[in-house]
Amino acid sequence: MHEFSLNRRSFLRLAAAGSALVPLSLAGCGSSQRAGTGSAAGSAQEAGSGASSPAGTKLTFVGDDAFAPYRYLEAQSDGSQKVTGLDIAIADEMAKRLGFSYDFEAQDFAATLASVQSSDTSFTMAMSSNPEREQTYDFTRGYYQPLVGVLTKGDEVTDVAGLSGKSIAVTTGTVQNKFVAAAVPDADIHTYDGGDQCLQEVLAGRIDAYVCDGAEGQSMRDANPGLSLGLLDRDATKDYVGVYRIMATKGASFVAAFDECVGQMLEDGTIDKYIEQFVGADFKWGHDYSAAGSATEGVGA
Repeated sequence: MHEFSLNRRSFLRLAAAGSALVPLSLAGCGSSQRAGTGSAAGSAQEAGSGASSPAGTKLTFVGDDAFAPYRYLEAQSDGSQKVTGLDIAIADEMAKRLGFSYDFEAQDFAATLASVQSSDTSFTMAMSSNPEREQTYDFTRGYYQPLVGVLTKGDEVTDVAGLSGKSIAVTTGTVQNKFVAAAVPDADIHTYDGGDQCLQEVLAGRIDAYVCDGAEGQSMRDANPGLSLGLLDRDATKDYVGVYRIMATKGASFVAAFDECVGQMLEDGTIDKYIEQFVGADFKWGHDYSAAGSATEGVGA
């Protein structure tokens, strides 16, 4: 449809367009992944101690399936499509440790917030908390430290000053959207429902830059020769872009157990293993995950 290189979503969805609900087999996950050793891994009961255990319940993971490397569709040898990525690996591991099951429901970012808010059995991932969101949602502690990326067809943009006066694409409602609006007041900002649309605008030359999650931009750059990716310093974006957390509607009973499980997976190195696998070694926490913080006040209440 375009003369430009296809993004990951366009390529992987050729054989599976229109599939909105992807059931995930947790038995298969259990056979291919191993929990950490010792008390940090625990059983479903141990991991949920002090919290309402989600064991035996069916939850729904809502989110964009074109958000590589966190969630994306991967073609299988039999022609089917499978949702994979960092968030899926972490959710599968939590399901194994805590004893719940879930379906993945693909939605654009703009629809995800409303879907999660309206259901006490739904969650999403790769979300930063802020005072506005905390009025409506509960969060776990952070599991990933993002960088803000600037995707262009020209030279790399590595500082905020380099965005001045440019036409910029952002995904509606994201922390990157809020960052650009506040930090680059003279920019010509265009909002879109999904990152794939932002990418196509840059590829077409209609937009100068897509300000995005750095790892998402890394995947888009790798899949589209000719694109450049600059990463902004965390000090310049920290007031707008926090660590990525798991998010559910206010009062969802399973969030406290999720929070404990994330803490255990940080301590035993499981999350760093998945970050290295899906994002890269440079993005690992290492031995210092203090920036993960703790669950926001009121989680599980």
